[in-house]
Amino acid sequence: MLVSLTGISEMKGVCMGDGGLSIGGATSHATVAREAAAQYPALAALAGQIGDPAVRSKGTIGGSLANNDPAACYPSAVLASGATVVTNRRKIAADDYFQGMFSTALEEGEIITEVVFPVPQKAAYVKFNQPASRFALTGVFVAKYPGEVRVAATGASASGVFRWAEAEAALSANFAAGAIAGLTVDASGMIGDLHGTQAYRANLVKVMTGRAVTAAG
Repeated sequence: MLVSLTGISEMKGVCMGDGGLSIGGATSHATVAREAAAQYPALAALAGQIGDPAVRSKGTIGGSLANNDPAACYPSAVLASGATVVTNRRKIAADDYFQGMFSTALEEGEIITEVVFPVPQKAAYVKFNQPASRFALTGVFVAKYPGEVRVAATGASASGVFRWAEAEAALSANFAAGAIAGLTVDASGMIGDLHGTQAYRANLVKVMTGRAVTAAG
């Protein structure tokens, strides 16, 4: 049986719960952009940048996370927020959910019914678009919680979305773009293709992180 946050038979809706902002797995990007704006502006802004109006009206958060495209936007928000992916069988922490390019912890027949986002004190998502597809050539989501900053990058790594631990440590001590000035991202695991070399994408992770921190304020 499908579970709904809004009391209807479909897994659609956005609402605040005890664990944070809850979004039904079948909720469209357009709905997230519209209905999450008051509670989690950075997440709403991310949803509003996905694809084009047609994609945003049909694509869903659950579909994006289940596919786990290496250049998708939502995985960075889920990972940076320390969100929980709820299925028809169990709850999966974001750090355990993403397992590589197009690979997740989902098992055969398992369906994403809900995603629960702890709402941070500050957050922002900045991406460098691939102009034809509007996928993130590199995108970074930064979320600041009491005593912790989480940084997740999408579109850059051959292993899919990942957390940048060195930046998290630096930003937890000083939440300012200058805190990561002396850091570098290892380029060896990055994607290299006609859109950008491994070194180019590694540098974009750092640049987008700095811009996200500045945007978060």
